[in-house]
Amino acid sequence: MTDDQSEDGLQDLEPPPERDFTWDEVSGDDSDVSRVADDINGLAVSLDSLNSHNASYLGFSSVPTILRVIAHLSPRIRQVVPPSLETLKSPVPTGESPESNVSADIDELSLINAYFLHVHPITPMIDEADFRRRFADGEVPENSKTPWLALFNMVLTMGCFAEDNSQFSKHHFLYKRALSYLSMSSFGSGHIYTVQALALYGGWVLHYLNKPNTACAVMGATLRMAIAMGLHRVQIPRHYPVNAQSSGHSSIVRGYVPGGAYSVSTLVLTSSTSSLASMDYGTISLTANEQFCKIATRIQERLVETPLITSNEIQDFDEELLKWKGSLHVFLSDAQHCPPHLRVARAVLLCRFMTTRLILYRPYLLSAAIHQKPWSNAPQLGGALVVKCLEIARAGVDTIGSDWFPNHMLCWNHAWHLFQISLVLILALASDANGAESALCTEYITKSMDLLAQMEPFDAGATRGRLVIQLLHENIRHRDDSMANINLDASSSLVLDLLDEEMMGTDAEWVNFLCGYN
Repeated sequence: MTDDQSEDGLQDLEPPPERDFTWDEVSGDDSDVSRVADDINGLAVSLDSLNSHNASYLGFSSVPTILRVIAHLSPRIRQVVPPSLETLKSPVPTGESPESNVSADIDELSLINAYFLHVHPITPMIDEADFRRRFADGEVPENSKTPWLALFNMVLTMGCFAEDNSQFSKHHFLYKRALSYLSMSSFGSGHIYTVQALALYGGWVLHYLNKPNTACAVMGATLRMAIAMGLHRVQIPRHYPVNAQSSGHSSIVRGYVPGGAYSVSTLVLTSSTSSLASMDYGTISLTANEQFCKIATRIQERLVETPLITSNEIQDFDEELLKWKGSLHVFLSDAQHCPPHLRVARAVLLCRFMTTRLILYRPYLLSAAIHQKPWSNAPQLGGALVVKCLEIARAGVDTIGSDWFPNHMLCWNHAWHLFQISLVLILALASDANGAESALCTEYITKSMDLLAQMEPFDAGATRGRLVIQLLHENIRHRDDSMANINLDASSSLVLDLLDEEMMGTDAEWVNFLCGYN
C-alpha cells in the first residue's frame, strides 16, 4: 500500500463539489440525549440530520466516515439498528426547578470558585482579581453592565460544568440567561467583557451543547472582534517564576475551539491595563496551549489540502508534537508534580495531543480497511504507520485511565476523546483480526468501555459512547456467528442510524465506492 494508492482510495470518500451542505443546530431541547446528537461526533445521529439536505461538510477521516467503513466491513451491524426517519426525541431533563426558582438556589460564589479552579487554567482569559472585585462590590460602569452580565453568567455556566454537585443541572438556566445579554448587535460592541463572554460561549458552551458548527461561527466572529480591538498584539512571557508577583491586573484570553474534526483556532487577548510580569499556573497552561495550537493548526491546514499526507510529513509532524510534549513544564509533564489547579487543564491538553497524533496516522488505517488489505503483513511503510496508529491509541487509553477523576468537565472531554480512540481500535479489529489480536485491540476496547462506564455519572456522552462501542465490538467479534444481542432503548438505537442503507443512498458516489469492493 503506497502513499499514492492510499490517496486514490481516500479521494473517493470526498463528496462531489456540487453537493450542498446545510445543517440545523437550532433547538430548544437541552436534554442529555439531544446534547450528544450533532452530525459530527457520531454519538447520536438521526437519518434526517445526516442526509444531503441537513448535514455539514465532514472530511474523509471524520467519525461518521469511520463508522460507515466499519459497517461496510461488518454489514450485520445494520441488522441491529432499527431504521428511523425521526430526529432524536427526548423528555425535558428531570430534576430541574422551574426557572423562576433556579435563580434563588444558585450558589454563585461556589460556581465562580469552580470556574477559576478548573476552567481558568485551561482558558486563562479573565482577570480573576478584577472579576471577583466586581462580583463582591457590584460596581460596574453603566456602559459595561450588559457585557458584564453576559460574561458573569457565562462564567457561572462554566462553573456548573466544573463543579461536582447538584448545581450542575443549573447550566441550562444560566447559559440562557447569559444569552439574554448577547445578540447580533453584540458583535458591534468592542468591549473586552463581550469578547470574553463570546469566547466562552463559542469555545466551550456550544461544544458542550453539541453545536460545533455554531461554535465555530461564533468563534470566528469573536476572533475578528478581538483583532479589531488590537488584542492580538500581546506577547506572552516565556519564563516560569510561578511565585513572582504580578506588576498589575491583566487578563489573557485564549479561545481554543475543540471540535469533531479537531479544527483549532487560537485567540490570545489581554486587557490594555498592563502585561503579565509573572508566569502563574494559568499562563503555564496558556503557553503550552499556544505552542500546541500552532502545530495542530498547521496539521489541519495540511490535511485540508490532501486526504493523505506523505509518510515523511507524518513523521515530521509527529516528531514536532513529541518535541512539544518533551518541552512541557514539569507541572504539565509529570502527573505527580501537577498542582490541583492544573489537573483538568493537563488532562485536556494531553487528550488533544493524543487525538492530534491519531489524526496524522488514522487515514492509513482507514485506507487499509477500505481496500481490505491486512495491514499487519504489509511490508510497505503503510503497515508500519497503522501499527504506530494503534500504539498511540493504546497509549491514549492508558493515559486517560490514569488521569481521569470524577469531574463533569474532565469526563466530558475524556469521554469524547476516548470514543475516538476506541473507534480506531474497532476499525483495526474489523479490518485485520490477526493484526488486531497482536496489537491488543480487544483488550483495550474493553478497557475503554470500562472507563466510559465509570464516567457515565458525570457525562451523557460517556453512556452513548459506551453503547456504540459495545454494539460495534460485539458484532465485529461475532460477525461470523449469531448476532450479538445488545439491549438498546429506542433513543440509544438511533446512535447508529447513520449506518442505515437509506441514509447511505443519499450519496450515490459513496455507495458506489464502497460497493466496488468484494
